[in-house]
Amino acid sequence: MRISPDFHSVIDTAPPRRPQGRRTRFTIVVVCAAIASIPALVFGQSAAGLLMSRDELNAAVIQAEKARNPLEEAALRQRLRDGDFQVGDRIILTVISDASHTDTLIVRAGRIIDLPGKMEIPLTGVLRSELEGRIRAEVLKYVKAQAVDVTPLTRIAVLGEVMRPGYFALRSDVPITDAIMLAGGPTNSADIERTVVKRASREYRSADETRRAVSRGLTLDQLGLSAGDELVVGRQRPLINPSLMSVVGMAASLGAVLLAIRH
Repeated sequence: MRISPDFHSVIDTAPPRRPQGRRTRFTIVVVCAAIASIPALVFGQSAAGLLMSRDELNAAVIQAEKARNPLEEAALRQRLRDGDFQVGDRIILTVISDASHTDTLIVRAGRIIDLPGKMEIPLTGVLRSELEGRIRAEVLKYVKAQAVDVTPLTRIAVLGEVMRPGYFALRSDVPITDAIMLAGGPTNSADIERTVVKRASREYRSADETRRAVSRGLTLDQLGLSAGDELVVGRQRPLINPSLMSVVGMAASLGAVLLAIRH
């Protein structure tokens, strides 16, 4: 595991090792420090209000139904039924007792995570907003801790017109605009208002939906992004249509030829 100097993300350089020793001991892993100029990314801050609650998702289902948006409605109902976590997702766990210990939990087959002390927690049906309460309750059964902090990560691709496109494991409470900046920011030819979200190579969130989400400062979780989704930053429209440019070029060339013949 090594630190990425530019991104609030986790970069693997070695396979994870299982925790060893007493229940109060955790394997220390390295996680990128948050960018100091973005308070919302500071590690350990509460994500309260930045992750969708079950009540908020239920309300969103009703809105999608009224708006006759079957794709959105189906996606919301799936989150409510199956939860937010997929196999391979990562969760940063920090326990403060006599000292601060941090570990990375990986969702394994069956949507289960293993806590130190041979504890298992099934995550089927669990939302990101419900995760901290679920883990804290289990940890406090065995560890006398002063605080338990849980940070779910979402691995998404930030592509299109950004300086450093690629896949990043980002905090789920990161605003969409910050995710774009963590990918190096938009290029000179970028048009943020034409940004879309793709899932399984299909458009999941339109440019209008993404633009409204950006203007409202929504987070990855609030927009409903999950592992493998692609945030694709759009390109500016050319001032002149390429086809028209071709016609103009041909006309200019023909004019030059005729002028040369007359002379």
